[in-house]
Amino acid sequence: MEKDINIAIVGGTGSLGSALALRLVAPGVRVIIGSRDREKARTVVESLRKILGKGSLEGETNQEAVQEAEFVVIAVPYEGHATTVAQLKGQLTGKTVIDAVVPLKKGRPFVPLAGSALMEAQEILGDEAPVIGALHNISAVDLQSPDASLGDVLVCGDNDAAKQKVMEIIHKIG
Repeated sequence: MEKDINIAIVGGTGSLGSALALRLVAPGVRVIIGSRDREKARTVVESLRKILGKGSLEGETNQEAVQEAEFVVIAVPYEGHATTVAQLKGQLTGKTVIDAVVPLKKGRPFVPLAGSALMEAQEILGDEAPVIGALHNISAVDLQSPDASLGDVLVCGDNDAAKQKVMEIIHKIG
């Protein structure tokens, strides 16, 4: 993966999304934090810039963030997962979707009707975009320190080429 990488993080203003942004920007990835509220995204970007000092980091609406990215991380709470993916379906065509959502109800894991958040997203998107599940076993706390090792990161999905690209990104961040 030699070329510049552009990654949108949908739900990038939450703890997982903002921690992942910190981790991705450190090795030189361009990150566009997406939110339903552009001003909220830009406020989070400004706070992250104070920590990072440098790096390519922007804040936009979810739709605008996705348009500019090759890879799109879904990092919203599970309650909004299906709705968010469905709303972005048209913009996700041809992009690699990295689903980092862990289905929780009242803080406890559960299995969605589709089998997983990844499978739910793939059902919504169909063949328009490969969906790769990743980072489910890595907490926001672990992602906040750009120098700390992530250890083993689970990556799954049906598209081998997309999985390989996602593994290359994860290797970049530790």
